[in-house]
Amino acid sequence: MAVPVKALVTGAHGFVGSHLVAGLLAAGHRVRALVSPWGTVDRLSDTLADIEVARADITAPEDLPAAFEGIDVVFHAAAKVAEWGPGAVFHRANVLGTENVLRAAERAGARRLVLVSSVAVHRYRGFRDADPREAPLDGDLTAYARSKAAAERLVDAARGLEGVIVRPGVWPFGPRDPQLPRVLAALRGRTFPLVDGGRRVLNTAYVENLVAGLVLAGTVPAAAGRTYLIADDGMPTWREALGVLAALTGASPRWLDLPGPLAAAAGAVVESTWAWAAPGRRPPIGRYAASLMRRDLHFSTRHARDELGYEPRVDWREGLRRTVAAGG
Repeated sequence: MAVPVKALVTGAHGFVGSHLVAGLLAAGHRVRALVSPWGTVDRLSDTLADIEVARADITAPEDLPAAFEGIDVVFHAAAKVAEWGPGAVFHRANVLGTENVLRAAERAGARRLVLVSSVAVHRYRGFRDADPREAPLDGDLTAYARSKAAAERLVDAARGLEGVIVRPGVWPFGPRDPQLPRVLAALRGRTFPLVDGGRRVLNTAYVENLVAGLVLAGTVPAAAGRTYLIADDGMPTWREALGVLAALTGASPRWLDLPGPLAAAAGAVVESTWAWAAPGRRPPIGRYAASLMRRDLHFSTRHARDELGYEPRVDWREGLRRTVAAGG
């Protein structure tokens, strides 16, 4: 087992952050959970007796020094995550927030910072078992993608501590996943649209596997300065993964096959119309949603296996079963 560390988890009240807190405790580490002033600790209820809770806003640097005092490793999971929204909002939370966290960690003498990033930093041009270190940081379809690429560059440029970047597979899921109810509602509807029949492949990332990879990224010496893709074994298609989820929930959707060019055109039109007619509101479909299934989105976990000793313990099908059994 790795030498125990004192870890700080930003965004600890979120989906990934709350699971990461539990995973760090299970691995024998001490944990301080950084929760935003407006965040609730509901997802942390099972761990509250064993952790410290600090309240601070990562976009307010004056709030941070006390939360970082005495910390060895920072896991930066706090982020604004959405397909749609004003660029300034994403820049403030994901770029300036990351810069503030980096500076606070450096001043406190932390040894390492692990950034929870996203494969959205890449333009979805088609990847099949691709090397995550070779794909360019050219994701520009959304403000979120641009902000995460900028955050990665900040971590890469850090000199006062060891920066590590972890990108979860394109579909992270598990118990307490806030996005799953929307997917399940769509599967229970009359039709479910699949771009190009859902034939493209992807990485899934069951949260228990993801957390195991994050803990390794924070504690294995060889991870310093490296980037990793953490995901499940396998290369399912969208149709296969969603079909398994539908079967587990008793849904019987009628799959609607949308040709890729038609989906892309529709997404662009709806997004631009929405920006004019309903500014600030999320469109029912946009360019990002339309492009998500158009190309293969699968990256290799080879670096994580070779350098961290990462091995996903839970098959993605079993992960979906556990997620459904837990109530989403």
